[in-house]
Amino acid sequence: MLRRSFTLGSLAGLTAAISGLSPDARAQVSRPSGGSVDQATVDELRSIGASYRRSYKSFPASSLVPVAHDQLQLVTSLRPKDQPVHLRNSLLAHMAEMAALAAVLLSLDLGDQEQADAYMDLGYQLAKEISSSELTALVLGGRAFRTSYGGDPDGGLDYALAAVDAAERGASKRMRAWTNAVASEMYSSTGDDHGFRSSLEEARTLLSGPMDDELWGGIAWFDLSKADAYEGSDLVRLGRHVEALPSLDKAIEQLSPEMLRHRCTAYISRAEAHAGANNVEAACEDGHAALDLVAQVQHRETLRRVTELLRGLRTHKTAGTRSLGEHVIDTRTLIKATGTAA
Repeated sequence: MLRRSFTLGSLAGLTAAISGLSPDARAQVSRPSGGSVDQATVDELRSIGASYRRSYKSFPASSLVPVAHDQLQLVTSLRPKDQPVHLRNSLLAHMAEMAALAAVLLSLDLGDQEQADAYMDLGYQLAKEISSSELTALVLGGRAFRTSYGGDPDGGLDYALAAVDAAERGASKRMRAWTNAVASEMYSSTGDDHGFRSSLEEARTLLSGPMDDELWGGIAWFDLSKADAYEGSDLVRLGRHVEALPSLDKAIEQLSPEMLRHRCTAYISRAEAHAGANNVEAACEDGHAALDLVAQVQHRETLRRVTELLRGLRTHKTAGTRSLGEHVIDTRTLIKATGTAA
């Protein structure tokens, strides 16, 4: 399905993508095919792409996926492989970034795994074609989540370690840190405490040193507050619920307000930690906080986790668990109304 829609394009989507450009850039991309675009137009496209990747922090998935796809169509219309090599690689990198963004949103937010896989395949192909360690690592990290959450934690770890290896071959330090954090989650999902600890320590070491953020091609952002969130959620996966709470408290305190998706996942991780520590009402409160953010960003994976949390708490039959149950149903209804599977 992706191949057909990607090849044939969409006039509406292409028009929308072009309308977001400056007048000079619009003139460049609206010329008959066959000519080369200038560096300023390519730079503008890359800047737009970076803003979309940053928008992952807080924009709803149903809004971001179409604009990422529109960017792919627009760049395809520019015949990037016919451009001079320096422009060609930059345009293909932009396409890989937009494919990775769409893949993550489709997989974790919208639950469309078939389309997510198609975008992920495209992103990986493009990253390899331009020999980008940054984007290869990004796509492999996304594959780790997709595989582990699909029921294969060992396969998820395989992808995460491949992402770490790719990042070590020239990616930005922030990407290297992120891939190590992904590996820490995958290790914890397989019950490997040493792997979890060593990977997270490496992520923190990298984040504490000098950065080269002009190379960053990742989605949204990754910093020490996110490393705290990874630590807490990893400890929950290892069944160490009380030990997880300080890290999650710190993460929620320090994550910036606009990082809605990251705060959303931190709240559900803390809710799970509270539930494991038998703090029923605190678990319900954090479950509510996570659902409030799900309604804004449409993060289906968090909705699934809150639903599992509720099922484990229902036997307590408190006012808090009943209220959380109502909130889960309301959120499912809202997400379905936006066209998101739930």
